[in-house]
Amino acid sequence: MLIETLSVREAREQLSGVLERFRRGDRTPVGVGSHRRTEAVVVPVEVFEELTAERAQSVRQASASIRAEGLSPSSDADAILRQWEQGQISTVQMREQVRRLHGLQ
Repeated sequence: MLIETLSVREAREQLSGVLERFRRGDRTPVGVGSHRRTEAVVVPVEVFEELTAERAQSVRQASASIRAEGLSPSSDADAILRQWEQGQISTVQMREQVRRLHGLQ
């Protein structure tokens, strides 16, 4: 996805305009970074809530799948998934930690 990226100075100057766009229903993310390299993304809260709800749904589905097989996730695996669900670790980190937990490196 190609997104507009603002410098920190531009973001500071244009923040109220970006928020106004969001209030009008524009869901287009706006990047912020140095030297036009996106380092962060500003999105409407509705988009953020949708993304976090999708992660939570993925965790529920994974847990249900494990339970359907007559198993239960370990507390360590559950903790890793909760960190991922809350955005504290990336998908790559979550997968690496789960593999390492189960000796699947």
